[in-house]
Amino acid sequence: MLHRKSPDGTILIGQPAHAWVSGQLARAWVEPFEPRDEVCLAAEQHDIAWIGWERSPERDPETGLPYTFSALPRLRRLELWSGAAAQLLPQSRYAALLVSLHGTLLVERFPPGGDEDVRRALADYLERERNFQARVTESLRGDPRYGAHSTVEAVERNRELIFTWDGLSLALLHGVVEERTAVGHTLRPVDGDPTRVTVDPWPFRVDDVALVCEGRVVRETFADERELRRGLAKAPWATIETRLAPA
Repeated sequence: MLHRKSPDGTILIGQPAHAWVSGQLARAWVEPFEPRDEVCLAAEQHDIAWIGWERSPERDPETGLPYTFSALPRLRRLELWSGAAAQLLPQSRYAALLVSLHGTLLVERFPPGGDEDVRRALADYLERERNFQARVTESLRGDPRYGAHSTVEAVERNRELIFTWDGLSLALLHGVVEERTAVGHTLRPVDGDPTRVTVDPWPFRVDDVALVCEGRVVRETFADERELRRGLAKAPWATIETRLAPA
C-alpha cells in the first residue's frame, strides 16, 4: 500500500491500483515492444498477489495505518511475492513470466537483508521463481506466437520496461511536489501541483498523458487492526488524476 499526503488526510493507494497506473504508462509508451498486449497485462497486474492483502491489510504499529510496501516485514513481503506469477499464469504465460522476473529483479537489485530466516526464505524464493521462469520460457520458445519474443534479449528488454513503468508509477502516485528523478526521468510539478507533472526525457506517444487511480482517504490513525479495517470500510474514496506533459 502507498500513503499519499493530501489536504484532506492520507490517501491509501493499493498496490494493485498502483500497478494499474503502470499499465496505463505502458499503453502510452512511444517505444514499441512485443508482444504488446501481454507486456501491458504484466505491467498492470504485476502486483496481483497483493489483492487479498489489500482487502484486509495489516496494521503498522509504527504509524497506526496499513503497512506500506517498504515497511511490511521482509518475510511477509516474500510470501506475497511468491504467489504473483502463479495467479497470473491462467491468464497469460508471457505476462506471468514477466511478473516473476520483475519480482526476482527487485530482490536482486534491492536485497531485503535481514537475519538467517530472511536469507533462507530469499534463497528458496529465488530458486522457486527461477525454476518457474525456466519452465515457462521453454514452453514459450516452442510457441509460434512467442518464440521470437522469448529470447534472452527480448525478455530482458521487456523486464526492464516493467521495472521502468513500476518506478514511474510509484513516484507519481506518492505525489511529485518538487523536482525528482525516477528511473532515468526527471519529474517536475507544474507550479507545485503534483497532479500536473512534466517528464524529461518524454517517453510517450502523445504530448498529453492522463493517468487515473483510486484510493481511500483517512484522517486518523488506528489503535488496532479491527479498528483499522472498520475505518477503511467507512473511508471515502478519492480519485487521483495526474496529467503528464513534456518538459
